[in-house]
Amino acid sequence: MKTKLCLLLFTALFFSNNSYSQSKKIDINGVWEDINPGVQNAVAIVSEQNGKVIFSHYLEWKGQKFVESGTGKRTGNTIVYTVDVTLPIEGWATQGTHTLILSEDGNTLEGTFIDNKNRTGPISFKRVR
Repeated sequence: MKTKLCLLLFTALFFSNNSYSQSKKIDINGVWEDINPGVQNAVAIVSEQNGKVIFSHYLEWKGQKFVESGTGKRTGNTIVYTVDVTLPIEGWATQGTHTLILSEDGNTLEGTFIDNKNRTGPISFKRVR
């Protein structure tokens, strides 16, 4: 009985370690292009260390500049962070939460935002570097 239990534990450990090594975490650090419709000169910078994500975002909307930054965390390929707007556009929200999913190839972040005016919508970014 003891031998079977040891064999079962060894097998479980082997397969869990093997599957972990096959699912390597994709590096998200770098520059991302905001590919949402209607924005110009839009870029995000993402930095991750040990699951903590720092996000900075600049865009222009009809010639008006907008800047937001925030922090959050990454769990697997899901990134959730809250942002504060440091350079607002009149009528736009000043805080929000973004929930993004990293694509399998690691080149796209897509998801949704919800802001402090209780509006929601899609948000997406494409890797630049």
